[in-house]
Amino acid sequence: MKVVLVVHTPDPDRLCAQAALVSKWPKGWSEFKDLWNDKTDLQHLTDAIEKGHVSVIEHACFTFSLEGISRSCSHQLVRHRIASYTQQSQRYVQLQDPDAFVIPETIQENEKARKLFQEQLKAQFSTYERLIDLGIPKEDARFVMPNATKTNILVTMNARELLHFFALRCCERTQWELREVAWKMLTLAKKVAPLIFSKGGPSCVQLGFCPEGDLTCGKIKEIKEKAANL
Repeated sequence: MKVVLVVHTPDPDRLCAQAALVSKWPKGWSEFKDLWNDKTDLQHLTDAIEKGHVSVIEHACFTFSLEGISRSCSHQLVRHRIASYTQQSQRYVQLQDPDAFVIPETIQENEKARKLFQEQLKAQFSTYERLIDLGIPKEDARFVMPNATKTNILVTMNARELLHFFALRCCERTQWELREVAWKMLTLAKKVAPLIFSKGGPSCVQLGFCPEGDLTCGKIKEIKEKAANL
C-alpha cells in the first residue's frame, strides 16, 4: 500500500483562518489580506474550530493517491459521499500481475489458510486470463476476480469531510486496511495543515471521549498519544 498527498490548497491553515475572519470583519478579504500576520491572525482559525464553526475549513481541499489497496478497501472508501473519486478501471486495464492481491495478516500468519487462499487466487487469476483468451471482454472477465484484487484510486476531499472521515476510519473498530489508509492520510494532511488537523484522528481524539459505548476498544489514551505524535 502506498498513500501519496498529490496536491492540496496552498497554505490551507492561512486560507481557512482568513475565511473565518471574513465572517466577522467589516471589510472584504482584499482589504485585509496584505495586513495579515500569521503570529496573531491564525488564531481566528483556532477560535472557529474550537467553537464548532468548521464550515470555514471547507475552503481547503486535499487530493490523495491510494495505490495498491484492495477492492474491498476501496468499496468502503467510496461510501464517503462528499468526495471525488477516480479509480483504476477493470474494464480498460487488464490485470497482468498474478500476485496483485492484498492478503490479510490473519491469513498470512496461518500456514494452512495462506496456502488455501493463494490456491484460490491462482485459480481465479488463471480463469480470468483464460476467459480473455476466449474472447470474453475484460469488463466481463473481471467478474471472476475477488475483493482482494489490488487497485489504485485518486480521492479528493475538503478538510471538513476529511475530519469526519478520520473520526470514523482512524477508529480501532474500522476494518484494518482502511484504518491504515486513514492514518497515513492524516499524517500527510497534518504536515501541511497542522492547525486544521490539530485534533485529527478518531472520534475519541476529536470529541475527547469514545462514542462507541460498550463497543469501545479501551485504548483511548494510547490512541490520543498516537494522534498527538504524528
